[in-house]
Amino acid sequence: MNVIGTVESLWRYPVKSMRGEQLQHAFCGFAGVYGDRLCAFTSSTAPKGFPFLTGREQPGMLQYRARYRDPESLLQPYNLAEAEALGPGVTPMYPAMEDIEIDIETPSGAVIRVDDPELMIMLREGLGHKHELKLVRSNRSLTDCRPVSLFSIQTVRQLSEEVETDLDKRSFRAMCM
Repeated sequence: MNVIGTVESLWRYPVKSMRGEQLQHAFCGFAGVYGDRLCAFTSSTAPKGFPFLTGREQPGMLQYRARYRDPESLLQPYNLAEAEALGPGVTPMYPAMEDIEIDIETPSGAVIRVDDPELMIMLREGLGHKHELKLVRSNRSLTDCRPVSLFSIQTVRQLSEEVETDLDKRSFRAMCM
């Protein structure tokens, strides 16, 4: 077998459009990386077909880092062995949303819960009063298009040329969230 690539880093983003956490390994199934983008914020001014507040509308979101309080509990489904025993194609379960706690590190370094009302105030900064924000939680990834994204070094180089900016791993990840 020939090696065609090497995974340089693996990331999971608990909250859509916020910085995430680097993983050493992850369970990946039909819905994508286990625990990825289980929370998002919706905005009343966003289009009905895509109601999410993202870094496109609120670039400051990219400065917040989301992480699971108990990251080990979200490395693989708790019923993986039982689901696999039933045969191929069975989707394992996520824990109940009330059992998943997510902390947010703000740009100032403070750590607050994802459901802290103060976070909504911070995210609304600069958006105007028309934006009603709401935290939504899901048992499946809230992705824009596909549940898993792979980027090669060549892709990063090409994008660097097109946007006329040197992109490193950190800035490229922020662009892609």
